[in-house]
Amino acid sequence: MPNNTGRLLLPYILQSQSQKEVTHNDALNILDVLIQAVVQEVGLNTPPGSPTVGQCWVVGSSPTGAWAGKASQIAQAADGGGWFFVAPFKRLKLWNETTDEYVMFDGTNWVSEGLLLKETGEYLRVEHKTEDVTVNTGAFKDTTIQIPDRAIVLAVNVRVITAITGATSYGIGVAGDTTRYGNLIGTALDSTNIGITSPLAYYANTAIRLTANGGNFTGGVIRTTMQYLKPRGPWTW
Repeated sequence: MPNNTGRLLLPYILQSQSQKEVTHNDALNILDVLIQAVVQEVGLNTPPGSPTVGQCWVVGSSPTGAWAGKASQIAQAADGGGWFFVAPFKRLKLWNETTDEYVMFDGTNWVSEGLLLKETGEYLRVEHKTEDVTVNTGAFKDTTIQIPDRAIVLAVNVRVITAITGATSYGIGVAGDTTRYGNLIGTALDSTNIGITSPLAYYANTAIRLTANGGNFTGGVIRTTMQYLKPRGPWTW
């Protein structure tokens, strides 16, 4: 008889085994991690200093300290200050609280959950990037985040999280087409816009440009989110 279940690797209690409670509790811990799995962050290498018991993280590729040697595993904060680790299996899915998205283990890496994910490495995924952009000077501000090369943009959305000063409104687009995803957007706190256009392909990494109307930007913060389709063939570029 094997010592573990076939997929989740839950340990069996064996006949005439001593300390059966240890094996039973290990199985409960694995289930606690994997059922409706939620992690605080994916790819963290240094264990957090004061985690809440039960919180989980996906360990990064170069872990240190108590996580050394546990790359890509799920680390759960245990009672007493220790850690409980669960090794992922292919197609395991969990929710990443930091990025508000599902991620999946492809057998080697944790990746954003895709519409299509194949053995060959091909995929078509809906992805997003978000940045809080400070617009405190000038006629326009380009985001640090960029639309990826070979992406198909579905929407660029904005929300004012600190009221904008200087400008009376603003547009959102890219260099050369500064209102592609909206114009005359309000400057007051919590003003929003969902910038939907026909799906548009980009063939170079491209920043989003926020352009002031009625004067230069002198202050404010705009949360900017791009949503796009990202295809990839059976290779990496």
